[in-house]
Amino acid sequence: MKKHILKFSDIYVIIITVIIATGIHCFIDKKTEILIAIYTAGISIAFSIRQYRIENDKIFKELFIMYNEKYDLKFNNCLNIIVKKASNQTYELIDEEKPLIIDYLNMCSEQYLWFTKGRIDSIAWKSWEKGMKFYLECQPIKNFISKESQKDSYYGIFEYLKL
Repeated sequence: MKKHILKFSDIYVIIITVIIATGIHCFIDKKTEILIAIYTAGISIAFSIRQYRIENDKIFKELFIMYNEKYDLKFNNCLNIIVKKASNQTYELIDEEKPLIIDYLNMCSEQYLWFTKGRIDSIAWKSWEKGMKFYLECQPIKNFISKESQKDSYYGIFEYLKL
Protein backbone atom coordinates (compact mmCIF):
# COMPACT_ATOMS: atom_id res chain seq x y z
CA MET A 1 0.00 0.00 0.00
CA LYS A 2 2.80 2.41 0.91
CA LYS A 3 4.56 1.80 -2.43
CA HIS A 4 1.28 2.43 -4.25
CA ILE A 5 0.80 5.74 -2.49
CA LEU A 6 4.38 6.81 -3.21
CA LYS A 7 4.21 5.68 -6.83
CA PHE A 8 1.07 7.70 -7.54
CA SER A 9 1.60 10.54 -5.06
CA ASP A 10 1.55 13.19 -7.79
CA ILE A 11 -1.88 12.01 -8.94
CA TYR A 12 -3.13 11.95 -5.35
CA VAL A 13 -1.93 15.54 -4.91
CA ILE A 14 -3.97 16.60 -7.94
CA ILE A 15 -7.07 14.73 -6.71
CA ILE A 16 -6.77 16.25 -3.23
CA THR A 17 -6.22 19.68 -4.78
CA VAL A 18 -9.40 19.36 -6.86
CA ILE A 19 -11.40 18.25 -3.81
CA ILE A 20 -10.05 21.08 -1.63
CA ALA A 21 -10.45 23.70 -4.36
CA THR A 22 -13.99 22.58 -5.14
CA GLY A 23 -14.90 22.54 -1.44
CA ILE A 24 -13.53 26.01 -0.86
CA HIS A 25 -15.14 27.33 -4.03
CA CYS A 26 -18.58 25.85 -3.24
CA PHE A 27 -18.80 26.35 0.51
CA ILE A 28 -16.52 29.21 1.53
CA ASP A 29 -15.66 31.58 -1.27
CA LYS A 30 -17.01 31.76 -4.81
CA LYS A 31 -14.02 33.68 -6.15
CA THR A 32 -12.52 32.10 -9.25
CA GLU A 33 -9.08 33.54 -8.48
CA ILE A 34 -8.79 31.40 -5.34
CA LEU A 35 -9.88 28.32 -7.28
CA ILE A 36 -7.23 28.96 -9.96
CA ALA A 37 -4.54 29.63 -7.33
CA ILE A 38 -5.27 26.35 -5.54
CA TYR A 39 -5.26 24.42 -8.83
CA THR A 40 -1.97 26.05 -9.82
CA ALA A 41 -0.37 25.21 -6.48
CA GLY A 42 -1.55 21.60 -6.65
CA ILE A 43 -0.32 21.12 -10.20
CA SER A 44 3.03 22.70 -9.30
CA ILE A 45 3.46 20.37 -6.34
CA ALA A 46 2.47 17.33 -8.43
CA PHE A 47 4.90 18.34 -11.19
CA SER A 48 7.71 18.77 -8.64
CA ILE A 49 7.04 15.32 -7.21
CA ARG A 50 7.11 13.80 -10.71
CA GLN A 51 10.38 15.60 -11.57
CA TYR A 52 11.94 14.42 -8.33
CA ARG A 53 11.05 10.81 -9.13
CA ILE A 54 12.41 11.12 -12.67
CA GLU A 55 15.71 12.52 -11.37
CA ASN A 56 15.89 9.83 -8.71
CA ASP A 57 15.37 7.15 -11.37
CA LYS A 58 18.13 8.67 -13.52
CA ILE A 59 20.54 8.63 -10.59
CA PHE A 60 19.60 5.04 -9.78
CA LYS A 61 20.15 3.99 -13.39
CA GLU A 62 23.60 5.63 -13.47
CA LEU A 63 24.62 4.01 -10.18
CA PHE A 64 23.20 0.63 -11.23
CA ILE A 65 25.08 0.62 -14.53
CA MET A 66 28.30 1.90 -12.95
CA TYR A 67 28.35 -0.65 -10.12
CA ASN A 68 27.36 -3.59 -12.31
CA GLU A 69 30.04 -2.75 -14.89
CA LYS A 70 32.65 -2.32 -12.17
CA TYR A 71 31.66 -5.62 -10.58
CA ASP A 72 31.68 -7.48 -13.90
CA LEU A 73 35.03 -6.08 -15.05
CA LYS A 74 36.99 -6.04 -11.83
CA PHE A 75 35.53 -8.40 -9.24
CA ASN A 76 33.35 -11.20 -10.60
CA ASN A 77 36.02 -13.55 -11.96
CA CYS A 78 38.54 -12.87 -9.19
CA LEU A 79 36.00 -13.40 -6.39
CA ASN A 80 34.78 -16.62 -7.99
CA ILE A 81 38.37 -17.88 -8.18
CA ILE A 82 38.85 -17.11 -4.47
CA VAL A 83 35.63 -19.00 -3.65
CA LYS A 84 36.87 -22.02 -5.63
CA LYS A 85 40.24 -21.89 -3.86
CA ALA A 86 38.40 -21.66 -0.53
CA SER A 87 37.12 -25.22 -0.99
CA ASN A 88 40.58 -26.07 0.33
CA GLN A 89 39.92 -25.49 4.04
CA THR A 90 43.45 -24.16 4.70
CA TYR A 91 43.48 -21.55 1.93
CA GLU A 92 44.30 -17.97 2.94
CA LEU A 93 44.28 -14.93 0.68
CA ILE A 94 47.57 -14.19 -1.03
CA ASP A 95 49.02 -10.67 -0.99
CA GLU A 96 47.85 -9.94 -4.55
CA GLU A 97 44.22 -10.70 -3.60
CA LYS A 98 44.06 -8.48 -0.53
CA PRO A 99 43.90 -5.13 -2.40
CA LEU A 100 41.11 -6.59 -4.54
CA ILE A 101 39.11 -7.44 -1.42
CA ILE A 102 39.67 -3.94 -0.01
CA ASP A 103 38.47 -2.45 -3.32
CA TYR A 104 35.45 -4.76 -3.21
CA LEU A 105 34.69 -3.65 0.36
CA ASN A 106 34.93 -0.02 -0.75
CA MET A 107 32.50 -0.66 -3.60
CA CYS A 108 30.09 -2.50 -1.29
CA SER A 109 30.23 0.31 1.25
CA GLU A 110 29.55 2.91 -1.48
CA GLN A 111 26.55 0.88 -2.62
CA TYR A 112 25.34 0.70 0.97
CA LEU A 113 25.78 4.44 1.42
CA TRP A 114 23.69 5.15 -1.69
CA PHE A 115 21.10 2.63 -0.51
CA THR A 116 20.77 4.41 2.86
CA LYS A 117 20.29 7.69 0.99
CA GLY A 118 17.42 6.14 -0.97
CA ARG A 119 19.23 6.17 -4.31
CA ILE A 120 19.40 2.39 -4.75
CA ASP A 121 16.11 0.57 -5.32
CA SER A 122 15.32 -2.00 -2.64
CA ILE A 123 14.93 -4.83 -5.19
CA ALA A 124 18.40 -4.16 -6.64
CA TRP A 125 19.83 -3.74 -3.14
CA LYS A 126 18.49 -7.11 -1.95
CA SER A 127 20.18 -8.79 -4.89
CA TRP A 128 23.47 -6.97 -4.26
CA GLU A 129 23.23 -7.68 -0.53
CA LYS A 130 22.82 -11.39 -1.18
CA GLY A 131 25.94 -11.36 -3.36
CA MET A 132 27.91 -9.39 -0.78
CA LYS A 133 27.04 -11.84 1.95
CA PHE A 134 28.00 -14.78 -0.27
CA TYR A 135 31.50 -13.43 -0.91
CA LEU A 136 32.12 -11.81 2.47
CA GLU A 137 31.19 -15.02 4.28
CA CYS A 138 33.73 -17.01 2.25
CA GLN A 139 36.18 -18.13 4.94
CA PRO A 140 39.45 -16.68 3.53
CA ILE A 141 37.74 -13.34 2.86
CA LYS A 142 36.03 -13.43 6.26
CA ASN A 143 39.38 -14.12 7.95
CA PHE A 144 40.99 -11.19 6.14
CA ILE A 145 38.11 -8.85 7.02
CA SER A 146 38.29 -9.80 10.70
CA LYS A 147 41.95 -8.71 10.68
CA GLU A 148 41.19 -5.49 8.77
CA SER A 149 41.99 -2.61 11.13
CA GLN A 150 39.77 -0.15 9.24
CA LYS A 151 36.64 -2.31 9.55
CA ASP A 152 34.61 0.55 11.04
CA SER A 153 35.35 2.89 8.12
CA TYR A 154 32.96 1.25 5.65
CA TYR A 155 29.83 3.34 6.44
CA GLY A 156 28.41 0.67 8.76
CA ILE A 157 27.96 -2.04 6.16
CA PHE A 158 29.43 -4.74 8.41
CA GLU A 159 26.88 -3.96 11.09
CA TYR A 160 24.08 -3.93 8.53
CA LEU A 161 25.15 -7.26 7.03
CA LYS A 162 25.83 -8.61 10.53
CA LEU A 163 29.36 -9.72 9.64
